[in-house]
Amino acid sequence: MKFYKKWQFRLALATILSFTLVLALSNRDIYKEISKSVRLYNEVYKQIYTNYVDPIKVEEFTEISIKNMVKELDPYTVFLTAEEREPLDMLTKGEYGGIGLRISTRRDTLTVISPMEGSPAKRAGIFPGDQILKVDSISTIGLSLNKTAKMIRGKVGTKVKLTIRRPGIPGECVYALTREKIKVVDVTYSGLLQDDVGYIRLSGFSKGASDEVRQAITKLSKDGSNLKALILDMRGNPGGLLTEALKVSEIFTQIGDTLLFTRGRTPASNKVFIANQKPFLNPNVKVAVLIDRGSASASEIVSGIIQDLDRGIVLGRPSFGKGLVQTVFRLDKIHSIKITTAKYYIPSGRLIQKPDYLKEPDLVESNIPEDSIFYSHNGRKLKGGGGINPDIEVSQNEMPTLIRELWRQNMFYTFAIKYKSDHPGISENIEIDDEIVDKFRKYLIDTDFHYNMENEKELRNLEEKLMSDDRFMNLKGVFSQYYSIFDSTKANEFNKSTSFIKQGLTNEFATLIGGLSGRVKASLDDDLFVNKTLDVLLDNVIYETALGFSSK
Repeated sequence: MKFYKKWQFRLALATILSFTLVLALSNRDIYKEISKSVRLYNEVYKQIYTNYVDPIKVEEFTEISIKNMVKELDPYTVFLTAEEREPLDMLTKGEYGGIGLRISTRRDTLTVISPMEGSPAKRAGIFPGDQILKVDSISTIGLSLNKTAKMIRGKVGTKVKLTIRRPGIPGECVYALTREKIKVVDVTYSGLLQDDVGYIRLSGFSKGASDEVRQAITKLSKDGSNLKALILDMRGNPGGLLTEALKVSEIFTQIGDTLLFTRGRTPASNKVFIANQKPFLNPNVKVAVLIDRGSASASEIVSGIIQDLDRGIVLGRPSFGKGLVQTVFRLDKIHSIKITTAKYYIPSGRLIQKPDYLKEPDLVESNIPEDSIFYSHNGRKLKGGGGINPDIEVSQNEMPTLIRELWRQNMFYTFAIKYKSDHPGISENIEIDDEIVDKFRKYLIDTDFHYNMENEKELRNLEEKLMSDDRFMNLKGVFSQYYSIFDSTKANEFNKSTSFIKQGLTNEFATLIGGLSGRVKASLDDDLFVNKTLDVLLDNVIYETALGFSSK
């Protein structure tokens, strides 16, 4: 028996040594090539550090050189310092230390979009529209949005002071707030569009996003006891955690369904993900997913899975096309590197990633097909080539130049701020009637709102050049005639764009009064994408035909 065990041990040892030797021989050339390149890098680094005319800050120089190194690959492979890891940590933890403010920059001023429910900011009485002038003693003028947001966030239990100006009220007010644990909210709004049609707006995939979707479905099912259809709106959703994307997908799919598989160069990168949870949503409930160009990564995974398994229809516009897996490797206490290690493939075998993701294609060997045809569970043809193409594409009317400029110059917002300060009793259900539209028109005149129509700017530039030459001074009256035509056209454009104007004002008033969820809710009635989706969900023939079923 001892001899047998000894012989068994020797055999196992020989097998391991043989495997190790084969592996070492197969990788020898790779290691040799790496070693040669590293020696070259080290020699260059040594020569620069030793002989450069001015002293070099070693750590900063090293960080820059590494950032430049990875910059030549894809946009998602990045070298991270401790500060740069913060957004990633917020995503993976689903929470952060802060005071609960959603902020944005409006007309170069840091402005509160909405305080979160139950947060220190909400309890302190900070309102949408408040302008943040200072964080502690530091002025926010000239600071980026990310920089200011980072200053407001901090360790739980520490204090931060905000100097705030409220439009319509003279003077400034200082709020001293204690940072608390703030949960990242990914479901920005949920509600019933009709008695039996639910709607969920999912804006991201941080930790806990799937729980939020489940909670929203539970509430919708109680509010609409006979829920027949659900719209999952992921327009503008940039993605997030793969684990949350898979958990959201399991809400709709059956146990045993293949959800996703990844392929990379290392064995650890090759994985298959199978649904192992019962569907949370009743399989009889119709599902529609809304996507657009801003839908990427995790949102593409969810919409692609639902489409491939014929669990629901996808409407909107083609998605972004980001199907690369990133893995974060910690290098030391303060440095990490996020490397693209694999590619995502959804159940049909489609690769989500667009072909043109490499910054320097000659550096690596990439084999992504430009275009190909795949098939859904029901045999429907699905186009490959990157991104998710909707089953029903929704085209939106082009926004008039006037409306684009009103948004770009924040005129809807600034008018809403002024009107609210003049009418402090207005409610969330304010109706934008013709009287308010007329006041908005007068406000544009009083604030000297101006924009150039197509070709108008070129005409003004031509006039400026010609008028600098005395020989062409007699043409000034000619230009004036053309400008009067532009002015008349602009006046008519305002009258023709009343519906756009009312919607813009409705959205900004809703944001000021009801925050982000109020804005989403207010926009739904006139949302072309949502209205088209409702038409499809309420027509069994169109819905089932789109999924490859024969209508009963």
